[in-house]
Amino acid sequence: MNPFSFPFAGAAFFLVAGCGQPEAAKTEPAVPAEAAALPAAPAIPEAVNGWREYPLRDGVISIQGEGKWRTDVIDVPVKAGEDLEYKLDMKKGQGVVYNITYGALEHPGMMEVEFHGHTEKDASGAGDLMFYSKTGGSPQSGVFTAPWDGIHGWYLKNDSTKDIVVKLELAGFYALQPDK
Repeated sequence: MNPFSFPFAGAAFFLVAGCGQPEAAKTEPAVPAEAAALPAAPAIPEAVNGWREYPLRDGVISIQGEGKWRTDVIDVPVKAGEDLEYKLDMKKGQGVVYNITYGALEHPGMMEVEFHGHTEKDASGAGDLMFYSKTGGSPQSGVFTAPWDGIHGWYLKNDSTKDIVVKLELAGFYALQPDK
């Protein structure tokens, strides 16, 4: 038998739901501190001629100034048991779309890969460093925007017993950094 088929089931629910704090003691639920610190959700603009126009947000477009974007497909040989860095020179705000693959790598965990960037060191000998991603040799595609002027690129360490050719496909605003 369905327990809600009893004639008093609705009354019991009403009685239980009505119990609790007296009306004068009820308060609004507390807002967690993290939620209070969040910016207010943007208001939905009024539609005009069927369109709601939103203001441009930071990071949506990055006009690169003079010069045309470039593309490169680069094969980077990494010998078994060795490591190297492949670097790009980028200015703050410049962007690159990239794809990186690892040729005949037998097991993705056999490659240590760190996509990172750093500034030049200042007079005190200190510079800024940021890691964008770390993988074990799994193919990766992405869009990257340089957070500062400096060198941005990939540290590649081949832990396998075979030489590997890493393929970098790049498009964007950057200069290839010569080996130093």
